Amino acid sequence: MKKLLFISFLLTSFCILAQQTFVLNPAMVDPEDAENFEMLIEKYGKGMAKDAVDEGIIQGWAVLKRVQGMGKVEDEKINYLWVTIYESPKKYVNRKSWFNTEKKYGIPGDVLWGGIDIDRYGSFIYKTEKRYDTDLEGKFIIFNWAFPKNLNDTMTLADKISTSFKKDMEKAGMASWGMATRIIPQDSDLAPLFFWDSYENMEQILDHLMYKAVIKNVDQKLLDQLQEQLPDGWENRVVWEFVSRSN
Repeated sequence: MKKLLFISFLLTSFCILAQQTFVLNPAMVDPEDAENFEMLIEKYGKGMAKDAVDEGIIQGWAVLKRVQGMGKVEDEKINYLWVTIYESPKKYVNRKSWFNTEKKYGIPGDVLWGGIDIDRYGSFIYKTEKRYDTDLEGKFIIFNWAFPKNLNDTMTLADKISTSFKKDMEKAGMASWGMATRIIPQDSDLAPLFFWDSYENMEQILDHLMYKAVIKNVDQKLLDQLQEQLPDGWENRVVWEFVSRSN
């Protein structure tokens, strides 16, 4: 029964992909406040997000933390990331405020979060172009940004590559894969193409970064074509760990 419900969910998700919109909100939380911040997110934020999902305000929500020791030190100034998913651009534009601890818990936000030092770095809005999900629960996720030579050709190629590894996702421990394009901001120094790869554990994440895991059986010709479309490689790749989520 669970499998049938999951298949039904996937069919539904494919129908709305042309509209699905998500927002990334990066932030820097003082490392000394990180433990308390994560506790509050799990204790209070998750419940408010669950209510927002149940009310149809949002489609999903997660808070991620950057895995330390994987990348350049100067990049680690952003150590947390909010991800909020909307069913459509219309849902995003007409969104209602839902992150209100005073309304749900009787605790004003400035009291609950007042002792935590957080610097925010804006909102980055994307449109989901394609995604595959399994019934595995990903604990880690790679975010990948790219400047392709030709956006449409690269998306067509990525579509072929993802179709070829779809059948191997669960075996490789892959919980989710997706491709998206940036809606705004559209600054010339910001990569327009975005991918994510979510796995159950860190070993699988490292395998993926070494072009193993779910990629190992992909036709090498397709990977060579992808390299041609991304002559400078990935603009950025960041590994995150899930702190909390509601969907």
